[in-house]
Amino acid sequence: MITEFDLSHQAAVVTGAGRSIGRATASALAEAGASVVVAGRQLKALESVAGEIQTKGGMALPVVCDVSDEKAVDALMDRCASQFGPPSIVVANAGVFQTWAPSEGLEVAEWERVMATNLLGVMLTCRAAARHMIPLKRGSIVTVSSIAGEVALPGAAAYSASKFGVIGLTQTLAAEWAKHNIRVNAVAPGFIERDVEPLKNDPAVEQTIMTRTPLARWGQPREVALAIVFLASEAASFVTGATLAVDGGWLAI
Repeated sequence: MITEFDLSHQAAVVTGAGRSIGRATASALAEAGASVVVAGRQLKALESVAGEIQTKGGMALPVVCDVSDEKAVDALMDRCASQFGPPSIVVANAGVFQTWAPSEGLEVAEWERVMATNLLGVMLTCRAAARHMIPLKRGSIVTVSSIAGEVALPGAAAYSASKFGVIGLTQTLAAEWAKHNIRVNAVAPGFIERDVEPLKNDPAVEQTIMTRTPLARWGQPREVALAIVFLASEAASFVTGATLAVDGGWLAI
């Protein structure tokens, strides 16, 4: 293994780890040697992820956590510290999509639901992580935005606004916490094949996505996960405040 990618003796926390990108990220971090706290809302899914990691010889702990709950997020980081040591890698991945709707019909309750997880949840996760990392003068935080955080996604105003917010938050925290040797970066996935992908049930929509994506295919969760491992590792030691697109070329055209 390239030394800079070796995450042995590091403690990691991944939110939204029960499925898709979060699940793949937890697995990839464990493969690189990290002990991983897998966090999310569904205990059964988290136990499945942790079990897979443990079967392969890795260390994993499932913890139920709602990232929009301040006390739960603080407790999550404390649980990591008590089980594996202070978190040195945190991936703020938990997120929800919105009900597709024209913006003039967007309900306030739906806006608040999306923002609670996608933006408030990311802020709370980063803040709780930093409180453990600052005394140690080291750490890497990776947030998960989206191509919808860089370009318009009509019909998804709340989701897009939340993901633009994640990038702004990422850059601000990177600038603030660099003095503590804490790096904060983001990934911006494109259309990724997920555990449940309703868009694939509409041939017209899928064709539009494939035509618009230069690589002309869906991305895989592991492809995003490996980008996150890079940003989390010492291989990216001079990278902070960056957003890495994992989008098949969507943002290039």
